[in-house]
Amino acid sequence: MNAFPLLTFLIIQGGIKGVVWTDVIQGAVMIGAMGFVIVKGTADLGGLAVVLERNRQFERLVGPDMTLDPTARMGVWALFIGGAFFKLQANCINQTAVQRFMTLPNVRAVKQALVLSLIGFMLVMAMCIYLGVLAFAAYYHCDPITTGLARAKDQVIPLYVMQSAGMVPGIVGLFVAGVFSAALSSLSTALNSLSAVVLKDFVEPHRSRPLTERQTAFVLRGVVVVFGLISMASVPIVQKLGMVMQLSSTVAAITCGPLLGAFSVGMLLPFVRTESLLTGISMATSFTAYVVVRAQIAMATGQMTFPTKPVSVEECDYSSELRSNWNATTSASPAEAKSRSLHELSFLWYTMIGSVGTLLCSLLATLYFGKQDVRLVDKELVTPILQSYWYGAYESVAGDDAEAKQLELHESSTQPKLDPSPNRFD
Repeated sequence: MNAFPLLTFLIIQGGIKGVVWTDVIQGAVMIGAMGFVIVKGTADLGGLAVVLERNRQFERLVGPDMTLDPTARMGVWALFIGGAFFKLQANCINQTAVQRFMTLPNVRAVKQALVLSLIGFMLVMAMCIYLGVLAFAAYYHCDPITTGLARAKDQVIPLYVMQSAGMVPGIVGLFVAGVFSAALSSLSTALNSLSAVVLKDFVEPHRSRPLTERQTAFVLRGVVVVFGLISMASVPIVQKLGMVMQLSSTVAAITCGPLLGAFSVGMLLPFVRTESLLTGISMATSFTAYVVVRAQIAMATGQMTFPTKPVSVEECDYSSELRSNWNATTSASPAEAKSRSLHELSFLWYTMIGSVGTLLCSLLATLYFGKQDVRLVDKELVTPILQSYWYGAYESVAGDDAEAKQLELHESSTQPKLDPSPNRFD
């Protein structure tokens, strides 16, 4: 929480340029810290072979779950299909990503940035996975959560770093700096993007005269301060809501899934009217919100649990008080497996549900609201792959006056008027 004031000040002073350069430094610190812990931890345990053998012996290294069950939390299909939708919205239509893409000179640079970000993402994910493997190899004989040495799962890695590298001056601080860097990188981008959205969508449209440069800076900085304070106030609540990765994915899916669907409709189906799209977004958002909220309630009340593996405290070199059911494993019984509810779907499917739901509901709403002429939509807003399909037949008749007059009957009051100029799509 103490990092929020520093982060807010950074964004106020530096803007998007400050955010980007700060992310570069933060990324280097984060990868460097993780790399040092990985190398030293592996060496202390006796090498890579020992680390992998301990994990294999206690069934921590398992193959992908090939089940078709959509409720499997980390099933291979949920990871590949649902995860693809999640990364698609995160890298392609998310405001934080698009704002950074807009700082690049051309589309080619954007594609290069996407490829590099994918490589970097895979590298960081591989390092995080190996850190988990490394921590289990170190605590396979004395689980720190069971003994109370760590009170939550997200405290295990910091505890391991303290115990394995605490004797090296500065390493623990470097690792903590790396952890904070990852958090600050996401927060700085989000706060900067929120300020831009508020300015463009809520302030400027209601102004009769354009804001001066001084007024614009004042509004942007004010928005950052307000959202920074809200973020600080929400920390005590968020830390009680469970695993951060799953929480961020589920909550974001409520809006990001339908938003991905809205962009898909706009780029692929120009005949869909605004009214139909708004109907699709509303229905998909409501449905996704129900699934997400219901799942959070079920997990908070213990109605929905996830399978766990047994742990050991046989070789602990310190005393602790153990619960009576400390080594109980959880798994769904055959009777329970037959009873499934919507909220039991894997959280990886949520973004797909919201996006596909928006697309389908928008098409169904078209049966009521009708279609609009595709020429009411700028051809440049439609994906190049489908431009010839939607607009090819109209190139030669775009200047027909009779056709233009007839099309006026299909124009929506919420859409721009049709331009009958022959050069409209040149």
